[in-house]
Formats: sequence, structure tokens, C-alpha cells
Amino acid sequence: MLYLQMPQNKYLVAKTLLLSGEVKSLSDLLAIIDKTPFSREAKTTPERFNRMLDNPALFRLGDIYNMAQIIGVDDRLLLNLIHNEYIKQRKKKG
Repeated sequence: MLYLQMPQNKYLVAKTLLLSGEVKSLSDLLAIIDKTPFSREAKTTPERFNRMLDNPALFRLGDIYNMAQIIGVDDRLLLNLIHNEYIKQRKKKG
């Protein structure tokens, strides 16, 4: 039973850190939660999730809403996090 509770505990930690502002990027978030199980719970494949992480412009609102619901935070919080990732990547590309 402890194994089944672990993902929920990771989501609770992620929620707490997101709300406190300590999680500032997707990589910060994925350092807390496991990418593959999270992607599946968010109703996408791990392959597509990896593509979205490489190119945040590929995230759809439905993806963001699903992710926010799993973690238990407001959709806009995750939307802003992903938007900031997109802006960072756009600036890197020039």
C-alpha cells in the first residue's frame, strides 16, 4: 500500500513547492515527480510529453489542465510555468 501512496505524496510536495514559488521551471517540477507515470496520468504518451518538454509551444490547454488537476493547483499556475519555459527557449533561439 505504501507504493500506491507515493505518487500522491510527490504530487503534494510538488503542489506545496509550486504554491510557495520554489518550483520555477518544468525541470524543477520533474525533479520532484516521475515523468513517465505523470505523463500517463495527464493522458498523454511519454514520447509526446518529451516532445512537449523540448518544445513548450506544443502543450495544449487540455494538457495543462490535466497536469494542474493531477497536482492539485490552479490551471493558470501551470500555464504560467509553461509560458515562462516557452519564453526562455524563444530567447535562446534568438
